Amino acid sequence: MKALLIVVIVLSAFVTGLSQGVAGSGVTPEMRAEANKYYTTSDWTNAVAAYEKIVKLEPANPNANYRLGLSFLNLNKTTEAQTHLEKAMTASPNPIFALGLARAYARAGNKTKAFEALDKSTKAGGIAPETLTAEKDFAQWKDDAGFKDLVAKSDMAVNPCKASPEFRQFDFWIGEWDVKNPQGVPAGSSSIQLILGQCIIFENWSSGGGSNGKSFNLYDANDKKWHQTYVDDKGTFTHYVGGLINGEMVITADTFVGGKKTLAKMTFSKLPNGDVRQHGENSTDEGKTWTTSFDLIYSRKK
Repeated sequence: MKALLIVVIVLSAFVTGLSQGVAGSGVTPEMRAEANKYYTTSDWTNAVAAYEKIVKLEPANPNANYRLGLSFLNLNKTTEAQTHLEKAMTASPNPIFALGLARAYARAGNKTKAFEALDKSTKAGGIAPETLTAEKDFAQWKDDAGFKDLVAKSDMAVNPCKASPEFRQFDFWIGEWDVKNPQGVPAGSSSIQLILGQCIIFENWSSGGGSNGKSFNLYDANDKKWHQTYVDDKGTFTHYVGGLINGEMVITADTFVGGKKTLAKMTFSKLPNGDVRQHGENSTDEGKTWTTSFDLIYSRKK
């Protein structure tokens, strides 16, 4: 998500820069439209000519310098590409501009400068690791330890939840499960998925009776607690809050059962054989005493 937002921001900056630019610079909307047309149709020679006119009048325009730099790069003029991509990066540091600069240095065979630019990209928010590993300009370093380290750092920047052990506390619940009660009677099935940059654990529950429910589970770095928001096809909505206690995920919620305020608790425990127990309990005396509401065993599908 973070990487997507960065791309959206940069693209928005392009639109703004191309349509507005610097007031009174002498660059007309027609000049910007023409340059944009050449760029988006990969007419690199004419794109260079068009953006050179804009940059001459607006030398500090980061978007124009970026596109001019990439146009030069696509013509394999790496020196000119480096010059304008450096200007773009200086004026508006962001991972997209840094990636372009790294490509220009890589194309010129300057590994040190290319890695410096990739490091700047990581510090500015990162680029999706699959983008880096798929980039032809970096293919020469696919087995390089330094490049692999930069890819890993960029992955952590783009997907910060991977870097935090707290976000991984509930991973033992992830998987495809057959669900039974302690007596072995089938109760349903559940698909527990890791989504959204590994930040969210997404539950898809189907009971043996045909009802369905879903939940989003996430660790909130602000209050340092786990939150589960559960909804189902009966209109049930429950928000649980809790955390890891002695290796078990324990979450509670204020609910109403039969019109009476009830404290609900769920405890998820990883069993020695890899199964997961989900034990539901209710309390009507603010947690002094508890009664079991359900008891389920999750076994991985075979």
